[in-house]
Amino acid sequence: MSDHKKEMSNHKGTHPAHKQPAHKQHDAAAFESISNLRSDLLSVKGAKKFAAWYIDTSEKVANQAIDFEASATKWAKQTPLAPIFEAQMKYGKKFVERSANAARSLWRLE
Repeated sequence: MSDHKKEMSNHKGTHPAHKQPAHKQHDAAAFESISNLRSDLLSVKGAKKFAAWYIDTSEKVANQAIDFEASATKWAKQTPLAPIFEAQMKYGKKFVERSANAARSLWRLE
C-alpha cells in the first residue's frame, strides 16, 4: 500500500466528515433512555410493584362488587332467601381475601 493511502486510512476516523452527526448522537441517547426505562419496568422489582398494584386493585373491585350485591339484595331481608344471600356474600368476601393473600404470598409481597 502506498504511503499516501496509509496516511489517508489513518486519518479516516478523525476527519470531521467521518464523525457521527449530532442528530444521530441524540437518537442514540434517546434509544438508550428508552432501553433503560424498559429494563426498569421489566425488572423483578418492577414486576413485583405491578403485581402488588394489580392484586390490590382486583381485591378492591371484587369487594365493591360484593358490596353492590349486598345492597341490591336488601329486598330479600325478610324472605327465606336472606340466609342464602348472606352466606353467598360472606363466602365471597372470604374467597376474595384468601385469593389476594395467596397471590401476595406467591409474589412474596408480604
